[in-house]
Amino acid sequence: MNFFFLKFNVLYLGALFFALLFFGSIMNRARQVFGNGWMWATEYLNGNYIAALYLLLMIVAIGSYFYSLLKTWKLTNSDTLFNKPRVLAFGWLLGAPIFIFFTAIYWISAMQVFTDFLFTLKS
Repeated sequence: MNFFFLKFNVLYLGALFFALLFFGSIMNRARQVFGNGWMWATEYLNGNYIAALYLLLMIVAIGSYFYSLLKTWKLTNSDTLFNKPRVLAFGWLLGAPIFIFFTAIYWISAMQVFTDFLFTLKS
């Protein structure tokens, strides 16, 4: 259980979160600069490709999240319905997305520090 929890639930889902955050901040910055988050192009990026990658990663992330819920439920079985490992694992799996939902704009703003250089316009 511990190996699956650390490897899949923390590292893999965390990496998916940062990839989605990266593409989300690019689309948010494009929306600020061009007025549209989908149909735009710069010297380095194309909005259609970014949107397609974002949607593909979102589908993978949602499928992986439900797989991790099911696998964690199966790996934390015991005589009682609620045991300490199950409560801790599901506290993480359900609590982290809720925390991210309420603080999303702060995560996007922090990631824009790294992605703003992609939108420097030449005059």
